[in-house]
Amino acid sequence: MPNTQQDVAPFEYCIHVPNAPRAVSVARATLRKMLTAHELPELIDRAELLASELLTNAIVHSGGEADMRVSWSKDEKLRLMAWDNSPAPLVIKDPDDPEGNGESGRGLILLTVVADAWGTFPLKGELWGPAAKVVWCEIGRQARRPWG
Repeated sequence: MPNTQQDVAPFEYCIHVPNAPRAVSVARATLRKMLTAHELPELIDRAELLASELLTNAIVHSGGEADMRVSWSKDEKLRLMAWDNSPAPLVIKDPDDPEGNGESGRGLILLTVVADAWGTFPLKGELWGPAAKVVWCEIGRQARRPWG
């Protein structure tokens, strides 16, 4: 039964995700265990889907590894943040574009539909090492219904 009444204390974890064939799957399993341990089962499916998109995009488009920060706040929002080592800005592709590749370009659309909020910001490279970017999203306990 979903935990809808009980307060869950704020928490924060970081997961390092190498550029390896099973890495995103391992990160999803870790996220599932994390949310189960904190009694937030109602977030698992959406969080796994969003984490998969964030991490896959980070690894595929940067060609390197990624890090994901998972945090639960007092205002009952789960925030997922993925860092990658590419400063290139995100581009939302039209999956119906006949010139585009129909197999890619849907990840950011999925973020828009499933997440309550999402965004991105560059890391310029002075304090943080080489230039990079962060893509984040938030979800609450109840899934929003964008279709009505």
